[in-house]
Amino acid sequence: MASPEDILHDIPDPEPLLPGIEVPLWFWVVLVTGGFAAAAFLYFYLRGTQELSSDDSSSFVEARESLTTLADSHLGRPLSEVAVEASLIMRHYLVMTLHEPALYETHEEFIMRSDALAKLPTGARNRLGPLLNQLAEAKYGPSSPDEQASTKIINSCLEVLRGLESTLERNVA
Repeated sequence: MASPEDILHDIPDPEPLLPGIEVPLWFWVVLVTGGFAAAAFLYFYLRGTQELSSDDSSSFVEARESLTTLADSHLGRPLSEVAVEASLIMRHYLVMTLHEPALYETHEEFIMRSDALAKLPTGARNRLGPLLNQLAEAKYGPSSPDEQASTKIINSCLEVLRGLESTLERNVA
């Protein structure tokens, strides 16, 4: 006859012995919904920034047309006045394309800022820096009508503008 010690017992349920917290179903539903919401937000946010960058070419066209208009109307105007207008056009272009705060800074503040134009390739920075210095000298120097100097400044601005536009990254869909 079998003693009570010889009887085989069934394996006990291990659940109460396992460490950890039971995660309810509602937690998984909230987690998955949050993931989808974050993915949708990123999709629409990134799509929105790409649409903003498509305006870069229109700011180039606007700046080029403004400089061309300035070239047609600079006769008889003081060099400082032409330089101020050309500088505003160039700085507005930088604000629109590179989101640089150059329009709201003095020339000295712009030069002293270490991250100024960091988004541009070295060659473009090397061309833009001297142009901005030339514009600053003309803006704050003695002012008298000088057609040759005004034409030279406007042509330099147009040349640098074309160079800047050619170095910008394009988003190809």
